[in-house]
Amino acid sequence: MKEEKKILKNSLKKLVNRFGREDFVSALIQNPEKGQLNEIALSNIKDNHYLKKAKIDEVKITSCQKTIKEGKTLEPVIIRKYEKGYEVVVGRVRYQAALKEKLEKIPVIEVQLDDEESLLFMFTEISDRKTLNIYELALICDALKKEFNYKNKELAEYLDQSPSQISNLLKILDLPEEILVDISTNRLSYGHAKTISRLGKEEALKAVATIHEKNLSVRDTELLIKGETREEKVAPKVEETSSSEVKEDSLKVDGLKVTLTFKDEKALAEGIKRLNKYIKRKKIVLK
Repeated sequence: MKEEKKILKNSLKKLVNRFGREDFVSALIQNPEKGQLNEIALSNIKDNHYLKKAKIDEVKITSCQKTIKEGKTLEPVIIRKYEKGYEVVVGRVRYQAALKEKLEKIPVIEVQLDDEESLLFMFTEISDRKTLNIYELALICDALKKEFNYKNKELAEYLDQSPSQISNLLKILDLPEEILVDISTNRLSYGHAKTISRLGKEEALKAVATIHEKNLSVRDTELLIKGETREEKVAPKVEETSSSEVKEDSLKVDGLKVTLTFKDEKALAEGIKRLNKYIKRKKIVLK
């Protein structure tokens, strides 16, 4: 374990003052004194070694490639010295797009950061980002805990969450690689990931296949894990009809299974009330 200094615990104000808390990346680009604006050969830059496991949505990369092809100015990639060259700190999408376009040089801002500062820098940027990448955030939290002995409570305070939410975030790292790719490329939401993180590998893979096949919501996924369906949990199968009126000849009876059709949830409630009146003489009540 590296020497413990824990900027968040001992001097969070120092971190905030240095990097800023609101849109600090833009502030850094607009204030060159905080970093050195330059152009560097792409071959001297590597992807971030903490985040390289997190795949990037190809749609985002393609969009950035379009910007490059149109000759527009590429926003600088923020880098730091790492090993014999540099690594990306912020701007992984732009970096990957530049690689695909085979650019020789890209605009960069070099910042002087050690490993812990680099993690905290990314921690701040990713948590502020509108399109949050949960997998990247989980990887950073994991590294801060393992390399610098941060506690869930400390990370939770900075993210304005509970320690249990940090625990849930870290659990997704135990999911199979195929699922983590879906999470990092936004094919699965954090809600889906959290729901299936309690499953074993094979069960989780089967659940994800069903989520994609049936386009399940997080709530439907929770019911799937419990071995239930929304229809079983809420009411008989609902299908669209033009009226909230329910007639006796609109019922399909197959043995003991009855299928009802309603326009919406309101019609469903009204329909059940009416049906209870029809079958009250048999002392059967639908719930």
